[in-house]
Amino acid sequence: MILMIFFVAPVLFTGCNKESLEPVTELPVDGTQKVIKVEENGIGIEFCLVNEQGEPATVFQEGENFRFRLTLKNNVQRDSALYIVSDFLRNPDLFAVYKENGDSVGKPVQWYGMNKISDAVNRICIEEAWTLEFPWHEERGAEEPFDIDNCIRVLQYYFKGCSQPYLPKGRYYTAFTQQFCLGRYLPHPQHEEICTDTLRFKIHFEIK
Repeated sequence: MILMIFFVAPVLFTGCNKESLEPVTELPVDGTQKVIKVEENGIGIEFCLVNEQGEPATVFQEGENFRFRLTLKNNVQRDSALYIVSDFLRNPDLFAVYKENGDSVGKPVQWYGMNKISDAVNRICIEEAWTLEFPWHEERGAEEPFDIDNCIRVLQYYFKGCSQPYLPKGRYYTAFTQQFCLGRYLPHPQHEEICTDTLRFKIHFEIK
């Protein structure tokens, strides 16, 4: 296994004018809707936080280890199978938490590296869903002494848990901006991707 270790994550630069052009999909703390659902060009996306019972929620009890859940679905009718373009896993804002005033709190995991293989192995069949979940307090990969076998594998990427302390009472949010793509299998070296627009997801939540 060959690992390519990256020490600097790509940074997303956003200005006021650019943000005003991006659709913002946002959940308030006290709203009835608990899951962000978007579909564009046949790509279905769901983003939510879930409680320890596995239910989508925006209010959690102090000491509760809530989870981030991101789901992609292939609804592109002309294809029986596509592959997941995995660059969103390197988004430095994915699953990041902030206080209500915008101060950064941290992330549940740290992106560590990847296998040197193509995205083409990330097959997702028609009407199939792929789901990623991380708890806020994640210890896998954080053990001492460090052991690469304990890292969390997601597609061809590896993550280490950050062992975040449970959040104290207060109001927070998690937000990230991303374009999601699925790739079509074509004879090498042809390449084609089906993508959403650049979307901004934001969930406000509370620890009571």
